[in-house]
Amino acid sequence: MAVALYVWIILAVLVVLVLASMATIRIEISLKIENGHNEAFMIVHALGGIVRKKIFINTKPGVDRTSLSGSGEPSSQGETAISAEIVSLIREVLVKTRQNAPYFKILKGKARVEDFEVRARLGIGDAAHTALLCGSLISLLHIALSYLQNRYYFEKKRVDITPVFDREIFRLHFNCIIALKLRYIIIAGMRKTAEKIKGGEGIVRASD
Repeated sequence: MAVALYVWIILAVLVVLVLASMATIRIEISLKIENGHNEAFMIVHALGGIVRKKIFINTKPGVDRTSLSGSGEPSSQGETAISAEIVSLIREVLVKTRQNAPYFKILKGKARVEDFEVRARLGIGDAAHTALLCGSLISLLHIALSYLQNRYYFEKKRVDITPVFDREIFRLHFNCIIALKLRYIIIAGMRKTAEKIKGGEGIVRASD
């Protein structure tokens, strides 16, 4: 009798795990940068929105640009600060992507991007340099989108870069909603955990 009860419990647990692995998870990633203040968070939706968890993401403090929201005289310092912030942001994204590339491969062809939006207002106080910087940023974004579209399905995508020629300003809003089955997240998480454990064992053996 006890054995039969354990068998039913194990079967029930397996059924629950199988059903849970078939559930669709939606991950919303949002990043806002305005006047030197950064805010980034991730919202995980499951079971049609019944389960909802908001996770704040630590970001490196940006260059102080609290004075760039006004319409003061153009300055080379402001131009350098905005350009440095953009370069730093792109570099950080590339580093994170490279570090997690093996796990992204697991999700290749399995994730669906339901919404992808980039909106920015950019000005560095000089019309010619602003136009050049905005054009370069738009080109980079379209190259990145073309690369991603070859690997993931995009339902909606919007890129809106607005140049501001009369003052120094940098406002960026990025929002992305990704949908995928829970089982693929579990597989990627298990692989990452196993590699961390394996790496820790290697460090312990080396110290011995």
